[in-house]
Amino acid sequence: MGLNAALVLTTIADPVLLQGYYDNFVRHGHLHQVRVYVIPDRKTPAAAYERCHRLRQRGLEIVCPSLPEQEAYLKRIGFPPELVPYDSDNRRNVGYLMALDGDNDFVISIDDDNYCVPEEDFFVAHATVCGPLGEESVVESESGWFNVCDLLQVHPPQTVYARGFPYFGRHQAVRLSQQRQPACVRINAGLWLSEPDLDGMSWLVSPVRTTGFCGHSVVLGANTWSPVNTQNTALQREALAAYYFVRMGHALAGANIDRYGDIFSGYFSQACARHLGHAVRVGTPLADHRRNSHNYLRDASQELACICMLEDVLAWLSRAASAGHQLQRDLRFTQLRTGRGSASFSRSRVERRRRSVLPRGGVLHAQVGAGLPASHLAAFSCHPQPAVIPW
Repeated sequence: MGLNAALVLTTIADPVLLQGYYDNFVRHGHLHQVRVYVIPDRKTPAAAYERCHRLRQRGLEIVCPSLPEQEAYLKRIGFPPELVPYDSDNRRNVGYLMALDGDNDFVISIDDDNYCVPEEDFFVAHATVCGPLGEESVVESESGWFNVCDLLQVHPPQTVYARGFPYFGRHQAVRLSQQRQPACVRINAGLWLSEPDLDGMSWLVSPVRTTGFCGHSVVLGANTWSPVNTQNTALQREALAAYYFVRMGHALAGANIDRYGDIFSGYFSQACARHLGHAVRVGTPLADHRRNSHNYLRDASQELACICMLEDVLAWLSRAASAGHQLQRDLRFTQLRTGRGSASFSRSRVERRRRSVLPRGGVLHAQVGAGLPASHLAAFSCHPQPAVIPW
């Protein structure tokens, strides 16, 4: 297999999990097909740089830029460094930009507590995002929503929902159908052993562990949605442009929103992929999620405003996607100028388009557009080559 992949993570710890990925790539013969981008932050210890250096000496290609090197890189490509805040998992955007700049066919995003499962070929399972049109097991939900946690063995047995699953779609009797259909997968969401990705409220009332995988991976049907996060998720390189990790910290209803940047990016990239006739696959590979320490009361308070926002945004987004709106124009993200094209347009034009396509009240604008200068807003396309969008 002649594909190349980028593995992207940010961390404020010693990324001991990298040893497991190194072992997996060696075991399955992919060591020279992967470039790892480790993006440090201000609290990242020297041990992280040292670990990257040791693995580099053993043959794993690792890019681990210092903070000054990150700033210099962002300036070189015309991306204002202040738009990627420190002390935030938003730093992973630097890694995504670097991955786009490289000769990578697809990009895998992980968190620093997503450990590799030794037996499974992690690279090949995610490389499905570069495969041709093929027959897949496609699931459709009568409600329009599929709970990926139903693919996991949960202990104690109960129904739990992934972080970002809308509350309006939970705890319903839903009829599912599956059939073999042609699909072109461009986003692959791997799931989690040990501790699934649940929101803070769920962890407070229903703490669970996942002990195994049920059945087989499925592709979401054209009218069926599920959250996609940054934990064990792969995208074909063209889809990555729509995967901008949304900046958190904005005030909404008196609270600073947090912990949902990846959920917004997952839904927006999913919408763009669907509009272009591409598909989202969920299931393998599995990651062993050895969850970092969390204060679930604080998590729940930070997530609540995002959860409320999603209730409105997702109702609109699913309708807009099914209606065939030009979502690659309607959803705007920070411009990626990596030498493959650029676009700019006036602030007034941006505002007119926002008012025409966003939900009443502009809640999405508060998240996606706030603080971005007009010269650095652009509509991302999932076309084979990023294009200048005519407005």
